[in-house]
Amino acid sequence: IADETVKYERRQSPEARGGEKIVGYYNIGKIDHIGDWIEGNAKFYKTGDRVALELNMDSSPRTLTFFVNDKEQPNYATNIPVAVRAFLWEKGVAFKVLKFEALSAPTAKHGAGSRAWEYGTKWQQDK
Repeated sequence: IADETVKYERRQSPEARGGEKIVGYYNIGKIDHIGDWIEGNAKFYKTGDRVALELNMDSSPRTLTFFVNDKEQPNYATNIPVAVRAFLWEKGVAFKVLKFEALSAPTAKHGAGSRAWEYGTKWQQDK
């Protein structure tokens, strides 16, 4: 996702406008913002893999949770800006958006083993 102020041109990668206003989830299973790439989420690169982003704009703080093949991922982002843009990009790869919907209630549980990473701060993974 990108803060609503970030404007992309056709064929630009997410990093083209800097990382301080975006949160990325890459097919190698890492999420990215400011600082370290955060490991621990599932990879997705096989035909048929499904990736979902759940933006909870009603919670305080606002959250962005990732799902791969219907399984909630442990690393998620908090303090999401009040308005964002969704951005899908991978050079040379085809994908299809299956649905875009408003949920009546969030599905993310953020249970044991989950970790919140705060938007707007430098992320540093424990080594």
